[in-house]
Amino acid sequence: MTDNASSELKEKAAEWVRRVDERGGESSSEAESLCLIRQLLDNQLLLEKQNEELRISNASITQEYEIYQDIVNNQPVGVYRIRVFPRSKWSKNIWDVDNPPYRMELGSDRFYEIMSVSRSRFEQNPFFILEMIHSEDALDFMSRNETANLLLIPFDWEGRLVVDGKLTWIRLESRPRVLPGGDVIWTGLLYDITETKNTKEALIATRLKLDGIVEAVHVGIVDINMLTGEVTFNQGYPKMLGYAFDEVDNLLKTSTPGGWRALVHPDDIKTTLETHARYMESNMPYYENECRLKHKDGHWVWMYQRASLTSKTPDGKPFIISGIHTDISHRKQLEKELTELNNDLEKRIAYRTAELNDMNSALQLTEEKFRTVADFTYDWEYWESPEGKLIYMSPSVERITGYTVEEFIQNPGLFNEIIYKNDIESWERHKMQRCPNAPNDTSIELNIRIIKKGGQIRWMVHVCRSINVDGKYLGIRVSNRDITEKIEAENNLLRVTAEVENSERNKLSAELHDGMGPLLSLVKMYFQWFSETTDSGKIDMISQKGNESIEAAIQLTREMARGLSSQLLLKFGYVVAVINFTKQINAAKKININFVFNKEDRFSHFQEINLYRITTELIKNTLTYAQATHIRIIFNIDIIKDNITLSYEDDGVGFDWLQIEKSASGLGLMSIENRVRLMRGTLKLESKKGAGMKAFIDFPIEEQAVGVE
Repeated sequence: MTDNASSELKEKAAEWVRRVDERGGESSSEAESLCLIRQLLDNQLLLEKQNEELRISNASITQEYEIYQDIVNNQPVGVYRIRVFPRSKWSKNIWDVDNPPYRMELGSDRFYEIMSVSRSRFEQNPFFILEMIHSEDALDFMSRNETANLLLIPFDWEGRLVVDGKLTWIRLESRPRVLPGGDVIWTGLLYDITETKNTKEALIATRLKLDGIVEAVHVGIVDINMLTGEVTFNQGYPKMLGYAFDEVDNLLKTSTPGGWRALVHPDDIKTTLETHARYMESNMPYYENECRLKHKDGHWVWMYQRASLTSKTPDGKPFIISGIHTDISHRKQLEKELTELNNDLEKRIAYRTAELNDMNSALQLTEEKFRTVADFTYDWEYWESPEGKLIYMSPSVERITGYTVEEFIQNPGLFNEIIYKNDIESWERHKMQRCPNAPNDTSIELNIRIIKKGGQIRWMVHVCRSINVDGKYLGIRVSNRDITEKIEAENNLLRVTAEVENSERNKLSAELHDGMGPLLSLVKMYFQWFSETTDSGKIDMISQKGNESIEAAIQLTREMARGLSSQLLLKFGYVVAVINFTKQINAAKKININFVFNKEDRFSHFQEINLYRITTELIKNTLTYAQATHIRIIFNIDIIKDNITLSYEDDGVGFDWLQIEKSASGLGLMSIENRVRLMRGTLKLESKKGAGMKAFIDFPIEEQAVGVE
């Protein structure tokens, strides 16, 4: 409306001026009005021109502001601007939420995104950030903020925010600008450095782990400055030479010659320099060198050095060479001894060459004889290729197994088929232990049973070793020997041992029964005489209690005598003997023994005696040392698998089995281990202090005869 009225007025004024001009004259008043109108028209034109320029300027400013907003809002960091009022307007508590000393004037989208808070909420409560700062970082934030505002210095701070229950690391950087009125404008950036922090922590953890590994393997890490000759190294390097860290550093700096030459043997400096020069002239990824370094006590340590160029100067010259040093003195000593041995061997070989040449023809003549010896060796020998094919098998196989060499060649899996059923698992485990890369002098041994072609069961010792020649795996060399007679002899010896042990126990039982009883009865009689003294009230009470104690001791002695005897075990077997033994202990109500069994079947007397002694020894150990309240024993006979298992567990204080083994204490447990070994069984013990003890025993049921033909 205003623009239209102005335009209409301008047109009327222009029309009036035209009419006056057409009339050809005007009065003085009209002349003044005409002059005024013309000035107004000129001013109007000037004003319109200025308005147009202002409109264009406003449009440009709007566009620039939009560009500015785009730039600010699309930065990867948050941008913010805060106006802080003069200190005269601050309240006594500058962190008072109701009267804050500053106002948020600008916050980019990224700023509020990192803060995970809406723009309106932050502007309504400028101190909202304090609620988000981690409690351990809040005091540091406020202290730095106050210092920066007081001294008008840049504010830089790193800390943690708790954003939506999630920990976020941020960094704030802002700079002050003082306005004429006293207000201070703080313009700053907000960075989300969570990922950077996590990466640094991971790098630190990795570095600590790497340092631990390097320390464990005794490797020295060395950096050499090619321009200055300065040497830096890790903590492990000086230890390899007998020095403290500062001692080596001082030696390298003060010695003549200095640097690495101060440690290297004079005779090795030239070769070291030549090796380094060849590396620098080539495109090899690293160089290797062996030289001697001087130990603190004066002797020389052989070092293997492997290093590469890790840094160059801006103009491309070598700057830093980094590498590792490994002590190879032991290897060098072995090489020296080997060289001396080789020299000695060469002399012997030279001496013997003439004789060997003369004997060569004779050896060719005797080759057939050696083959004959191999074919008629007592043991069953064979050689198996890497592909599992037989290269050679001695004829003795027929005597030991009943099968011919041809039958094994036609059926490569025949050996697996003749393994006795209870030994199949051990055999399969043994085959998995074979290592093609094992040294030629490394062998593994296994005692197993086989079923001969005629059905007899025979014990056999199986010894095998890998054959490697010049790094090539040529297969497995095997030697098998029939040890059935040896096993029978061992079993007979074990039976005799058990019988002797049982006999001695019965003798001890008789001694306890016939000797200890009368002795305690005599003590009882003396105690009765003592009760006849004059102080009747007190002595009567002592006499009564003493009589009860001695009666209990006599009864306990008789019970011990019965327990040591194996007559109950011999007559009724293992299960009944254990039931009777645990029943007596349970009657005292000091500990509860729960004995569980699946069968009362009898088995060999030798195994029954040993298993009974093992069981009572375990119980005795628990009663003596464990301070337990409960024992659980599970006895199981598996007719199908032809084996027996015993599981024993108590809830006592436990023990350190490895410590017992090292200190050679715990003879009871050692006795148990020996008895299990005599029965060709396995024993697993699990115990640690405060967690009780578990024992698991597994052994094959002994046959009445060991497959004798």
